[in-house]
Amino acid sequence: MKISMCLPDDHQYSIMQRVIDGTLAVDSIEEFNEILEIYPQDALLYRKYADLLLEKSQLNEALIAFDKAAHLFIDRGMNLQAIVAKILQWSIEKPTHEQGLQFHKLLSKEGGQQTPLQRFWANMSYPELVTIMLRLVRIRLFAGDKISCVDDPANEIYFVVSGTLAETLSEDCKVEASKAGVDVEPKLIGPNDIFGNIFPLDRPTSSYTNIVAVTEVELVKIAKPVLSSACKKHPSIERLLHDIYKPENVDKCDRAWQTVRRSTRFGLPTKVEIISQAHIPNSGNQRHTGIAVDLSLGGMCVDLGPIESFADQANLKGQTVRSILDLLNEVAILDLPGKIVWQREQNTEKGTYLLIGICFEPLNVTDRDLLIEYCSGNVGEQNLLWSLWDTMVKPEIQTEGNT
Repeated sequence: MKISMCLPDDHQYSIMQRVIDGTLAVDSIEEFNEILEIYPQDALLYRKYADLLLEKSQLNEALIAFDKAAHLFIDRGMNLQAIVAKILQWSIEKPTHEQGLQFHKLLSKEGGQQTPLQRFWANMSYPELVTIMLRLVRIRLFAGDKISCVDDPANEIYFVVSGTLAETLSEDCKVEASKAGVDVEPKLIGPNDIFGNIFPLDRPTSSYTNIVAVTEVELVKIAKPVLSSACKKHPSIERLLHDIYKPENVDKCDRAWQTVRRSTRFGLPTKVEIISQAHIPNSGNQRHTGIAVDLSLGGMCVDLGPIESFADQANLKGQTVRSILDLLNEVAILDLPGKIVWQREQNTEKGTYLLIGICFEPLNVTDRDLLIEYCSGNVGEQNLLWSLWDTMVKPEIQTEGNT
């Protein structure tokens, strides 16, 4: 079976996800600060911002940003991502013993405990955590890169920090599954998943699956001999790993490592009308219709469509605006004042599109509650809204854009 090397089309509505996954490059520190003004509590954006600061050799600022990202990750139960942010922070400036103890205490008390992998990181003692952190090696992959093939020596264990990979079984396993009348599909593995057939640690092992990157991916890995040495010194590390390793699953053509259950929710598209004062005196208000996905209580990013429709009025940054949001429910409309703080053009296969970021003025209690309810609906509610979007709203916006 062929595996698509791109995510679903609807995913591409999300402007913030484009920034995070690298499809929308933001190379300016000033521009990134404008985005963070809209999303000040987004852990993934802060990590991306810290990476940019490090790339630009802004070391003091990078230290602060990696630390901020680590705390935001812990707040979200993303223990592995917090650890990687700390490793990067401490690669710039070596931590004191007290700083290491403080991070371990925070991870143990505030880190996520719901999934086995969360508990793997949060339940380590301080010496165990330090031992593992010192031995983690970061890897970056691009879509299409292969990381593992059937029968390759399994010499490393991998932890997925970000991105998506596809895992396919060996041909022998597919044949056996077919004989049993079982359809075998590629499995998508993503953040907080593990792969690598490393057990038993004291004997050679080989991979029983093929693994290829579907998107840009960040991993951390530990070599099998290094892990074996660490486990001899700290036996509970191996016990924690065995809690999430089920070798009997291999005989059933399934993953030995438990896969993190995740729902695919890239954010709901929302029709928005932007009303601003026209540049030409006495010519009335200027109105533009676009698509917002990245809604937060602080603001949103909006895809306004082809830049050609703006003629000489494409410089919108700094304008005070009203955002009219259609929430597709009985309340239907929110009218939120704010300011355009970020603007970007992006080249796509369909042409050059204009993207903007709006920072809301402080919300009143009613608007705040409505926005929270809209953004945090359950999966069933969101699926219904996606259906309404596909059948009613998206065609309407496309028609408006063609007129």
